[in-house]
Amino acid sequence: MSIARDISRQSSKQTVTLTASQTAVTVTGGFSGSNIDVYLNGARIVQGQDYSLNGTSGIVLTQGASAGDIIEFVIRNTSNSGFSAADTGQIVDGAVTFDKLSNSSTETQNVQQRTAAAWVNFNGTFTTTPYTESNGGIRSAFGVDSVTDLGSNGYYQINFSRPFANNDWVMCGTARWSQTTNNTAADVGIHRNRTLDSGMTTTYAIIRVTYATGSTDSDPEYVGLAFFGELS
Repeated sequence: MSIARDISRQSSKQTVTLTASQTAVTVTGGFSGSNIDVYLNGARIVQGQDYSLNGTSGIVLTQGASAGDIIEFVIRNTSNSGFSAADTGQIVDGAVTFDKLSNSSTETQNVQQRTAAAWVNFNGTFTTTPYTESNGGIRSAFGVDSVTDLGSNGYYQINFSRPFANNDWVMCGTARWSQTTNNTAADVGIHRNRTLDSGMTTTYAIIRVTYATGSTDSDPEYVGLAFFGELS
């Protein structure tokens, strides 16, 4: 991929006129690591052969200079401030975090609101090892700490790892009564419960799962939920 750069912002240059037999040469302002190229009278010299680094403050020539020799330092800028375009394939894993995508509470269309804030896949029967009540029947999850059985068939509390910024989040999901039996003759529905939870909360959701066209509360073997909204 071709990447446009402003070269003047990617490197800086310094020149030093040497005295007879001089070996130690200081870089004004120092440099970072080995991000430096050294030229003697216009010819590039080799680190470890023609000179060694003196920490990050300068170099030591292997042989003493002649009077009037000119050393030129080209110091590479590692801040990436000169990139006008970046190859995303070179971004280190973990460098892009959720908060870095967008952390503005004033952007109504920010990236946080376009991705799932939390989701969970759990076994609502809590009877199939290892998906038991001790771990909330959770098979996999993101942004969900636990699932609580509220005692009655089909009633669960989904506890979020991080609170939402307000009560206007959105939930969607699906369920299946049995993982092994054909359920084509029955409907399984997921509802935000209104009896146990009078309003939306920022820290958890209470759901009710029904079987057979909404007439029977049930504990299904599969529940999958996703939650969208701005996090606090």
